[in-house]
Amino acid sequence: MNRRFSFPNPFGPVDSGSTAQAMARLSALAFWLWAATGLMQAGLVWYASDASYAEFRGATTGFAVFFALTAGLLGWMQWRRPNRILPVFGLAWALYELSSFGVSLLVGAPLGVAGVPAWGGMIAATAMLACVVLHVGGLRGATALARFATAPLASKR
Repeated sequence: MNRRFSFPNPFGPVDSGSTAQAMARLSALAFWLWAATGLMQAGLVWYASDASYAEFRGATTGFAVFFALTAGLLGWMQWRRPNRILPVFGLAWALYELSSFGVSLLVGAPLGVAGVPAWGGMIAATAMLACVVLHVGGLRGATALARFATAPLASKR
C-alpha cells in the first residue's frame, strides 16, 4: 500500500474533521520547531559564545533548555488533545519573538540571547516566521474541530 505523508495547507479549506485535526496539530509542530530552535540556541551559547559571555553561559543555556522543554511539553499537549488556547498562546509568543528581533535590528541592539552568533539569530527568526504560519493553521484547525464537535448537538434541537 502506498501511503504518503500529507502535510495540510495552513491556509487551505477545512472541510472535514480529519482535516481539522491535522491542521490543529500543525500548532504542535510549531511548538516542536520552537523547542528545536531553543536547543540550537542553547548549544550555540554553550559552545560558540566568546569569552565575554563566559560568566553567563550556564544560566543562559539553562534558561534556553527550560524554554525548549516547555515548548516540547506544549507541543505534546496540543498533539494529544488539540485546543484553541495553545495556538493563540504560540502565535502571540512567536509574534513577540519576531517583534523583539525586529526592534533589536532597528536600534542596533544585540540579539535576544547573549552569545548567539548573528547567523543563529537569523535561523531563529526564520523558525519563528514558520511558527507563525503553523500556529495560524493550528488555530484554524482547532476552531473548525470545535465547530465540528458541536455541530451534531445543534442538529438535535
